Amino acid sequence: MKTIRKKEIRMATDPAMTHDAAHPKGQDAPPGGARERGLTAAKAGVKMGKNYARYLSRRATGASRENARKELHSRNAEDLFTELSKLRGTALKMAQGLSMEPGFLPEQFADVLSRAQYDVPAMGPALVRRLVTQAFDAPPESVFAEFSSTASAAASLGQVHPARLKDGTKVVVKVQYPNVRESVDSDLRLLRGLAGRFVDKEVIDPYLGEVRDRMMEETDYRMEGANIEEFAQRFEGSQIVTPRWIPELTTERVLTMTHLDGMHLKEWIATEPTQEDRNRYGQLLWDAVHEQVVGDSLRVHADAHPGNFLFREDGKLGLLDFGCIKTFPLAFRDGLVRLYHARMAGDEDAMMDSYHALEMLPSGLDDDGRAFYIDLLDTLGGVIESLYSQDVYDFGSGQLLQQFQSVIPQLTGREAFKNRQPVGSKHFVFVNRLLAGMLSMLTQLEAQIDTREAKTLLNGVVHSAI
Repeated sequence: MKTIRKKEIRMATDPAMTHDAAHPKGQDAPPGGARERGLTAAKAGVKMGKNYARYLSRRATGASRENARKELHSRNAEDLFTELSKLRGTALKMAQGLSMEPGFLPEQFADVLSRAQYDVPAMGPALVRRLVTQAFDAPPESVFAEFSSTASAAASLGQVHPARLKDGTKVVVKVQYPNVRESVDSDLRLLRGLAGRFVDKEVIDPYLGEVRDRMMEETDYRMEGANIEEFAQRFEGSQIVTPRWIPELTTERVLTMTHLDGMHLKEWIATEPTQEDRNRYGQLLWDAVHEQVVGDSLRVHADAHPGNFLFREDGKLGLLDFGCIKTFPLAFRDGLVRLYHARMAGDEDAMMDSYHALEMLPSGLDDDGRAFYIDLLDTLGGVIESLYSQDVYDFGSGQLLQQFQSVIPQLTGREAFKNRQPVGSKHFVFVNRLLAGMLSMLTQLEAQIDTREAKTLLNGVVHSAI
């Protein structure tokens, strides 16, 4: 592996080398009112409409279809990211999730929206100082020995600032954007209205309710602090490291935690690591996810995107951002593992039982609709099954991306248009997010993963649940 120099690590965390250059003035507070946020979202739609008109014009002049379409996707992605960055919050969180869905977005969209993971235009220093002062009833220089009012990273809900406690401890201060918590409901109402053009609004309400519950938790930084301590204890003595919470310097909207060194995935890959190191870090990620899923606490870190992981000089994997923690009902978790067991055993009766138990087959379907959903579930299940059907899975082979791309016609074809009802328990919202994030990172790592320990863990849950 290429040696990670201290200068490179500093570049990943030093504000003078990140947002200061790209966003010297910073952005103002995001709009909080439903009307303002709706107008901003509509502006993105207008821009994308103009881009499509430009695309048609280029096609009419005989321009290459492929080049014109790439330009269309690039313009649309940049315009969408620009407007969602103004909104931040739930809207940008959705874009962040979309960037991790393998094969479902054009490459240009995935590349641009991935910036929502840790490269959102930051708030300006003056606004940051005001927010910190409001949180602690004192200016930052009175609370901390050192505090940089320029962000080292910024994402969908907040941004982080390097600081130092008066005892010399290096810390990171996470400052939530204004209006984020207040805008959750208005953003979800907007999303409900858009989705209502395609499915009954009542059908999606449980899914939106699940998103709302997690978002309200994620915007309470005191709860995130408690989560940090919980997972720090769970990973103690392992190759996964976490920050530690500083409770006395945390409020609902400002969180202080110890600093972790390391590089994000994109920067780490740029160091041209060996295949051995890619495999080792990939194995740490794969194993950590499975250990959480089978754990007795039933709680998992459900925000598995590259912005929340650090590749460290000591060979350990740093895990960040503990706002989105999903607690699975025992019956749901065990039902998921039973479905896995049925797939691996080729037991069709057990698979059908699991589909019904996990609400994956809507009631009242006609024969054609039932056949459509069963075929789709079988295809998607086959993709997941392929991960475990061999003792070593090579994420660098391109097989996984090809499999997901082959599913797209089933999701977008005529039959899919006729059967538009979302399926599955509401708890799948965060299962899918966890799975998509893990698979996206492993694919970028091109890691070769030993699946045997994970299969042993999953089989153990099935045996104990029957």
